[in-house]
Amino acid sequence: MYEKMRQSVLPLLLPPQARILVAVSGGPDSMALSHVLWRYAQEAREQGISLVLTHVHHGVRRESDEEAIMVQEMAKRWGLPCVIHRFDAQAYAQASGRSFETAAREWRYTRWNEDMIEYSCDLLATAHHLGDQVETVLYRLLRGSGTAGLAGIYPRKGKIIRPFLTIKKEDILDYCQTEQIPYAVDYTNFQPLFVRNRIRLELLPELKKNYNPKVLEAIGRTAEVLRWDEEYLEQQTDKAWKIYCLSCEHKQVQLSREVFQEPKAILSRLIRRAAAQVTGEPRGLGFTYVHQILDSGGQIGWKQDLPHFTVHIRYDGIWFFWRVSVERASQAEERHVGENVKQGREIPVHMDVWSELTRFNAWAGLFSVEGLNPEFMQNEDILAWADFDQEELSRLQENLIFRSRRPGDELWIQGVGHKSLKKIFQEARINSEERGRIPLLAVERQVLWIPGVKQSDSCRAGIRPKVRVIIRR
Repeated sequence: MYEKMRQSVLPLLLPPQARILVAVSGGPDSMALSHVLWRYAQEAREQGISLVLTHVHHGVRRESDEEAIMVQEMAKRWGLPCVIHRFDAQAYAQASGRSFETAAREWRYTRWNEDMIEYSCDLLATAHHLGDQVETVLYRLLRGSGTAGLAGIYPRKGKIIRPFLTIKKEDILDYCQTEQIPYAVDYTNFQPLFVRNRIRLELLPELKKNYNPKVLEAIGRTAEVLRWDEEYLEQQTDKAWKIYCLSCEHKQVQLSREVFQEPKAILSRLIRRAAAQVTGEPRGLGFTYVHQILDSGGQIGWKQDLPHFTVHIRYDGIWFFWRVSVERASQAEERHVGENVKQGREIPVHMDVWSELTRFNAWAGLFSVEGLNPEFMQNEDILAWADFDQEELSRLQENLIFRSRRPGDELWIQGVGHKSLKKIFQEARINSEERGRIPLLAVERQVLWIPGVKQSDSCRAGIRPKVRVIIRR
């Protein structure tokens, strides 16, 4: 086992001069890992690799005190720094409202992150082995996970490395016996108290006996192949995110409606990423909720409240709002609407700058008239623009206003004539709620521009436009 790791595993995971924090529970897996890493560091001194051991005393079993002492003595014998953490795992789980396993894992990783900072460590090594990998894949399969979940545990993810991930438990126990490495046995691992324990104690023996004697290796290979696929899909998702993400602010994300052109493999990942950005939940959005958004087909006006956030498909994009942010934005908007377009007030348009700052839905726009500038086409803050004939706008300037929709509004289209806004909105699939929120550039009943929807041909400039009207975020 050690020769295999020394030649093909450790050189890939341990860069020269690495300082590694090793998580040691006291069981055979972590004790063997500590010895393997210490041995490798001794044999390859020119690499400059150093170790720090960290142990968590959960305060649950009577043997915990003895295990902490064993880890300390081993660290002393090898001349390694050792950190011992003590906490009441059961009380912490009850206070946090999480399961014992989840709460204890969360607490451990928080302490280990602190240890890495305090001891200037580059990597955290944990002793997950092939059996843990298979249990994880089966556990996630039973929960209905997709490719990301079935890819299992990664040999390296971020600053966490798992050198034993392809090693079987039997080989680890043999190594401990050969090298005379002491270890403790946690007898709760042999009790079917948790789902993972039942998978290890009941399901896997059944699969080995009646289906495939090498089921561990088979599922391990499957997880590796799925990791390859998942890494590629994530790369494609990164590229798509740069194309379709129009805005990514605190607790608010705007995606282009064109994102629905992507295959579901990419679209679903973009949706999960947007949701994670808004909620701060790294595990992303559940399949049922993702499917609801996919089934919307990108139809304008579709809106759904999901756990902790709201998704709203509007004419300017697909918006993901954190629930509290939506409520606060709505309250702020209601305080302001008495003075702006939403209440039907008219905002005069000046040919230099429309200085009135107004709020429509969840965004604020500064309306301005600018001369033609190619840079505008590349400005990510632009929500919508239109080109108009400067002389015609100047002639209409006194009566030119931004306002909300009114009964009888029309927009003139060359070759068609005057067309009602109701018909235009219907063709654009914009629902009644959205229609009242879109600002209109108009002269009396004659609408010149519905930003993001359609422009009238009555003032449209020729091949070389004279004036560009810009709506900025």
